[in-house]
Amino acid sequence: MSKIPDYIELMKPRLIPLLLLVAIASMVVAKGEALGIRPLVEMGVLGFIGLGGSAALNNYFDRDIDSKMDRTACRPIPSGRVPPKNALLFGLVLIGVSIILTASLLNPLTAFIIGLGAFLYVWFYTLKLKRNTPSAVVWGGLAGSIPALGGWAAVSRTGWLTPLFIFLVVFFWQPSHFWSLALLVKQDYGRAGVPVLPVLEEESKVVSNAILYNVLVLPFTYLLFIAGGLHPFYLYSITVLNLFLMVFSVVAYFVKKRNVYRSNYRFSLAYMFMFLLALIVGKLV
Repeated sequence: MSKIPDYIELMKPRLIPLLLLVAIASMVVAKGEALGIRPLVEMGVLGFIGLGGSAALNNYFDRDIDSKMDRTACRPIPSGRVPPKNALLFGLVLIGVSIILTASLLNPLTAFIIGLGAFLYVWFYTLKLKRNTPSAVVWGGLAGSIPALGGWAAVSRTGWLTPLFIFLVVFFWQPSHFWSLALLVKQDYGRAGVPVLPVLEEESKVVSNAILYNVLVLPFTYLLFIAGGLHPFYLYSITVLNLFLMVFSVVAYFVKKRNVYRSNYRFSLAYMFMFLLALIVGKLV
């Protein structure tokens, strides 16, 4: 019999905080100190529900893949803890509730963006790209970047260049972050028949591509300083973060070992959290 923790696990709650922080950082940059608590709470709760619903549908459609991978075989559906039809209904209800309440409490544009994000993640990435092309992680990043637009839309109607830059930082950051993980578990992906880049190409090419995407991140982090009207604290912080990002990337190219890939993956995650926090602090100080 399914239990509440099993359904919570379907929502991939460990992945949600970073995506919510993208939206929250965008909201703070849009409004600064004028941003009230209410829209933050509403975005946090409704965003959690919507993102969790999308993750539940991803679990549903990926259940055959998950059952073949050691890393994911213990998830609620392949382990038999949640029936597939229950997961499907659960995900659809969560997305529906999130969209309806967002339209009512925030605004219809934000609700549309949440719906678009769910569509991009579930249909575009999970169903159309993931099983067919190694570029899935690149274009699937559209879904992971869209909270930047949703957060901005929740509190502002003007100045869309700034959230676009946040969107692009997150978009170009994602492939390198994912490939660091995929290099660690490429046997899993190969066994499941998922055509990720580390399964198809030599490690040197994978790491070279990761460096390229990290380089593409850099200019948009600096354009944000100008477009967002941020305090120099942000400029100093992002310069240090960018330096470490490139150092980790280059070390991975020359030292192709699992512990290096693992360190790269962990720092990449820390980089995004610290970038978003620097945005918030840079707007409020």
